Amino acid sequence: MILGIMCATQNELNPLVKRLENHQVETYIFREFHTGTLDGVNVVAVIGGVGKVNGAITAQALIEKWAIDKLIFTGVAGGLDDRLKVGDIIVGTRVVCHDISMEFINNNDYEGMCMDGFFSDPEMVEICKGNYDNVYFGTVITGDQFITGEQRDGLMARFDAMCVDMESAAVAQVCWFYKLPFLIIRSLSDCADDEAMDVYEDNLAISSIAALGLLSKIITKIK
Repeated sequence: MILGIMCATQNELNPLVKRLENHQVETYIFREFHTGTLDGVNVVAVIGGVGKVNGAITAQALIEKWAIDKLIFTGVAGGLDDRLKVGDIIVGTRVVCHDISMEFINNNDYEGMCMDGFFSDPEMVEICKGNYDNVYFGTVITGDQFITGEQRDGLMARFDAMCVDMESAAVAQVCWFYKLPFLIIRSLSDCADDEAMDVYEDNLAISSIAALGLLSKIITKIK
């Protein structure tokens, strides 16, 4: 089995790359793809970049060039649920774009695509359960915007989502087209409120490590 692992930024991926055994790097489509083994599992890890287009392009490269069998996207996100705090981990059981109206998409053009979004692999979701007390399961929404307090309440009302990011739904849609099992893991770096821009950088490192902690647990169980 080959497991693809994606993050949006260097800081999110660094802790994982340091743990790779038999580490090699190959440059392709302006990205460095890190291959090796992690806890005995063959891994290809890469920074996809910020935003939906970057996420989709990188996911397609992992699938077509490296022939991965599963894909996990991990990194940080902005919290929407008031019960959550910075450092909490969200497993995205469902992911959906918040900046496109799905009712305008003709389902005949995407036969079989669920208009309610895309769903993480149930087996990998199940593996995430029972590892940490601060792991939550629910909807992750995606859009090409950094969300702050001004937009937060409206998104909560529309989607009842736990967190918001800029890549997950695009990556999930690519996986849907290729019938590839995927999993979304996000750790909160901010609460998508008026302080989000100020605290994001400060919390990025610790929140990234929190998400990777759950990833390590999953890899151990997958193998």
